[in-house]
Amino acid sequence: MLKKQILICLVGTLLSVSVVGEADIIQLMSPSEFIYSATTLSFDDGPSGAAANTRYLDKGVEFSRDDGYDIFLYDVQSLGDVTTSPPNVIATVAKFPAITTWAMHLNAIFSSPIYELGAFFGNDQGYGYTATTLSIFDIDGVLLDSVVVPTNNNTNVDQFIGLRSDVAFYFARFENNGEWLAVNLDDMVFTVPEPATVFLLGLGGLAIIRKSSLKHKTKSIKP
Repeated sequence: MLKKQILICLVGTLLSVSVVGEADIIQLMSPSEFIYSATTLSFDDGPSGAAANTRYLDKGVEFSRDDGYDIFLYDVQSLGDVTTSPPNVIATVAKFPAITTWAMHLNAIFSSPIYELGAFFGNDQGYGYTATTLSIFDIDGVLLDSVVVPTNNNTNVDQFIGLRSDVAFYFARFENNGEWLAVNLDDMVFTVPEPATVFLLGLGGLAIIRKSSLKHKTKSIKP
């Protein structure tokens, strides 16, 4: 018990002295590259149109958009689109009459320190949308780093964007470039390592792990 208490104290100290605004990240190309036990959200646990903002608080994550409007579970299979786990995605689409516009970003706020995050994205159907960016932020909201994945322009939710960080992050933002198109995500994966693993990361264990690592069509609704 004493050893466990000492370990927890050491972990807290390491997290408190993490380098603010700077992280070493590895871009992950698929969920198979995650090295920790992961939580996966398939967004198929409710009907299309259900608000998703606080739906997954018990999983340790809350979703938001900058204007404060709801984010929805959205059945893209009914539109004839393909996604990694049909029928639903999570999407920043407009839902009349309550919301008259969509958002080109989606924020994820975590209740615990996160070291790995990823999701499949889509809705790449033109309008200048050529890439999605995933950015991560520390507990104070300071940008740590980001990764960018170009679109394949087939509209389906079938491309993965993800990363692993050696500094804990609590906030992430998925953002589409372009002019019109909402964020559509499916099979979001994130990991919260056990305290002992976090301790090893603080001692440089991630550098060892790193050596073994490889260095949709929602119809846009105009307001």
